[in-house]
Amino acid sequence: MTEYFELLAAGDRDTILLTAAGYFALMGVYSLIYMYRISKWPSVIGKLHEESVHGWGGGSDDGTNYRAKVLYSYSVDGVPYESDRINVWHVQVSYNLRALLKWQLRYIDHHDNSEVTVFYHPGKPQKAYLVAPGWKQMALVFILSFGSAALILSAL
Repeated sequence: MTEYFELLAAGDRDTILLTAAGYFALMGVYSLIYMYRISKWPSVIGKLHEESVHGWGGGSDDGTNYRAKVLYSYSVDGVPYESDRINVWHVQVSYNLRALLKWQLRYIDHHDNSEVTVFYHPGKPQKAYLVAPGWKQMALVFILSFGSAALILSAL
């Protein structure tokens, strides 16, 4: 093990690539477990107060960043909560990619009278999302993390 860290500190190419591949694989496993657990959270009906694409920074179309913005309230066991999380993805885009944010908002499960489905953490109900991860999102994380690891390993 000491030899591994010595090679890493010395900048050995293969050791650095192996470490990077291991990092991508480990973060992929962690993310998949996290997303799977969230997909099993219980849900309640909440009230959507705001849903928009919000821009900030810059002064022109080229320098402004955008993100989807929501605000909703919900109750768990009679205790009221408020949140602004859409899902596990924290997406911030430039002017040209704003359509991705509108696409992200499409997956919110809307009901009548501004009501939405809210998925909440059973042990910490103040933590909630409007969109729980599905198999497509988990497949994307799998492909990105293990695909990156495989690509890096192919360079060895």
